Amino acid sequence: MHLIRCLFSLLLLSGLSVANALADTDSVNPYVESVKHKAAQLKLSEDDIWQRLLHYRQDYFSETGVSSYVDDKRFFYADDGHYNAESELQKTIDALFIKDDLGNEHAQCRFVYRYQWLSQKLELDPKKLPVTNCVDYIEWREQVNAHSVSLIFPATALNSPSSMFGHTLLRFDPKDIEGGSDWLSYALNFGANINNDDDSVSFAFRGLAGGYPGVYNMMRYFEKIKEYNRMENRDIWEYKLNYTPEEVDLILTHVWELKDINFDYYFFDENCAFRLLELLELVRPEVNLTARFKLDAIPTNTVRAVVEEGLVESTHFRPSELAELHARIDSLPKSIQRLGKELSNDIDVMQQPEFKALDQAQQGEVVQIAYSYLRYVQLQIPRDDEMAKRSYQLLLALNKLSSEKVVVERPAAPETGHKTITAGVSAGERNDDLFQQVNYRVTYHDLLDNEKGYLRGAQIILFNTEVRHYNDDGLKFNRFDLVDITSLSKRNMFLKPLSWKVQVGYERVYSRNDEVGVLQLNGGAGHSYEVTKNIEMFGLLTGRIEHNKRFNSILEPAIGAEAGMLYYSPIGTQKLDISGAQFLNDDYRMRAEFAQNINLGVDHALRLSLAQEWHNDDDFFDISLGYRYYF
Repeated sequence: MHLIRCLFSLLLLSGLSVANALADTDSVNPYVESVKHKAAQLKLSEDDIWQRLLHYRQDYFSETGVSSYVDDKRFFYADDGHYNAESELQKTIDALFIKDDLGNEHAQCRFVYRYQWLSQKLELDPKKLPVTNCVDYIEWREQVNAHSVSLIFPATALNSPSSMFGHTLLRFDPKDIEGGSDWLSYALNFGANINNDDDSVSFAFRGLAGGYPGVYNMMRYFEKIKEYNRMENRDIWEYKLNYTPEEVDLILTHVWELKDINFDYYFFDENCAFRLLELLELVRPEVNLTARFKLDAIPTNTVRAVVEEGLVESTHFRPSELAELHARIDSLPKSIQRLGKELSNDIDVMQQPEFKALDQAQQGEVVQIAYSYLRYVQLQIPRDDEMAKRSYQLLLALNKLSSEKVVVERPAAPETGHKTITAGVSAGERNDDLFQQVNYRVTYHDLLDNEKGYLRGAQIILFNTEVRHYNDDGLKFNRFDLVDITSLSKRNMFLKPLSWKVQVGYERVYSRNDEVGVLQLNGGAGHSYEVTKNIEMFGLLTGRIEHNKRFNSILEPAIGAEAGMLYYSPIGTQKLDISGAQFLNDDYRMRAEFAQNINLGVDHALRLSLAQEWHNDDDFFDISLGYRYYF
């Protein structure tokens, strides 16, 4: 009986196979074949638009010479579509003519831009195409009723390593924005799909190594304002682009095709900025955006590229809650600041004689600074009922008083600052030995660089290399900074941020009567204060771990301190710095340095450095003068 059932099953399967084969033969559509033949004759797979729709880039390791940035099989119909444009074109045409009821997953609904472009290029007969009902796409386009597009740049934030280079996204605005408000517009973001359990170190490492998939996501713009402008205290620059409504429509059509599709994500190149440039290029192939960025795509540089290509119609600056609070604090005398701080902690301050002795305008300023401060604090912490009650009471009092609207001075736009790669040459003398030096820095900005377009007190240096030639000692690899970050956040009566620094790399130091190369990790934390508008002073407690072949231990720790002053003068930034470190093996080092950056233009500068060093067994001076070019 079992044998009979097996034979019956085999006969049934054979019959079905024959039936399917016959069905496949009968289903060959002459019209579809003619369309595919026409596409091949026209060489549409080589068309720039098709190549960009598939996100191809040059790839010398691919058998076709190209491969796609997209790392998701769902984006391709052909098995080799990841690198074969012709194969993907032919399979896409087949998919457009599938008669099965696939609903929103039909190729006409899933890849709308491909469908529209091929229909135009191949003059497809609508009567020969299957009828589809793309409900999801239609509803989405009605919801995202866009008429214009803006490039949004949330700027760098101090004390936030994950946002140290800024960020970019696109905002899509409807034609009839009620009252000029763009809060209900939609924002398109590309970012790493991260694990929420990852810490900052894991995020940085995996972001550099491509350990995260990158995805596009769309949300209301007010959500991004809340995230960047209020919670992360980042100023936002908004660049309205001169794209036509038809071009905006095409961008969104392709955005739909990228819904839930995974890309590789790399922190420096295949990142938020680069992916958005691809979209802007898609509908204007004549612009030169992505080709500018072979090794990295730092957001500030991509903003500069968009501006230089003439794509910006207007610019709007949206200061953060923190910037507004700083502006209000700086505009008030110390006596008003003190009363405002006291009032933020105790609502009964309004009943004290000192408060009542003020005129109405001054009372308004006291209440306003107290309310603004509480509002800022509430954004940084979980809900506090007592604080919320005081905030509400202050708001009621504020409605009965008057206070001037705070004006935040608009800083220089980020694209007006220096470029982020630096090369330089210098000459000097160290320990009575003349030297010539070449330096190269991959990115980004140090405390002495021209401050225009950058955040004061923020230093981010990656992959900084120095090679020196000493007249008496030959060529030396003098320094390599893998990471060198400093964040000097000014403190005042209201705000008490921590200033900090961290640096890891290789450097040549004077140790026990000779120069020696060491591997080291150092960092510190402390306070920074603004003395005047252009003078900032700081002090840090520091620590250092060093691998030095002249020491007995493999790793020798040290503790120390650093104090300094920054002066932002009209000709360039000046820095006076005194630092010292005491090792556990009783070695010590001290250094006093004066450095001056002389701005010759946005992308040109002279750098002067005068230093004196003290060690257990010797002391000497170090002087150098060099030229720096930013590109």
